[in-house]
Parts: sequence; C-alpha cells; structure tokens
Amino acid sequence: MKIEFEIKSKGTMLVKYGIKSATIQGELVFEPPTFYADSNSLKNWNPPFENEKIENYQKTEIMDFISNHSFHTKIIFE
Repeated sequence: MKIEFEIKSKGTMLVKYGIKSATIQGELVFEPPTFYADSNSLKNWNPPFENEKIENYQKTEIMDFISNHSFHTKIIFE
C-alpha cells in the first residue's frame, strides 16, 4: 500500500494510505526541524464510512514508515 505524508501546518500532518487519508495532530519545532506527532490522532482515527477504516497493524505500518522516511523534518510519534 502506498503511504504519503505532508506537514500542512505547525500543528497538522496529512497522511495518505492508498485512497484513505487522515489528519494527524502534532507540533512542529524549527530548531532542529522536528514534528512531534500525536500517535493517538492516528490510533483513534475513526472515519465516518466503514470502507475508510484501517486496521491496527496498518496504523503501526504507517507510523513506522513515516518515522523511517522523514528526511528534512524528523517526525516522532508520541
């Protein structure tokens, strides 16, 4: 499954997992460039439609991928 992510503001990051997407809350710090992502934003993600839901193992896959593929701004799930 294709995973994409983009920091949208000082407090949010958009995550796309295939055709599904979620907004992750967090805090962007500029020195050093780090986004502290609230892991509960993803773990508690509950979309309105059944076909948009993702399983717990997929949420772990998303967090691992983002943590390992954030190059310019380090992303840490807390």
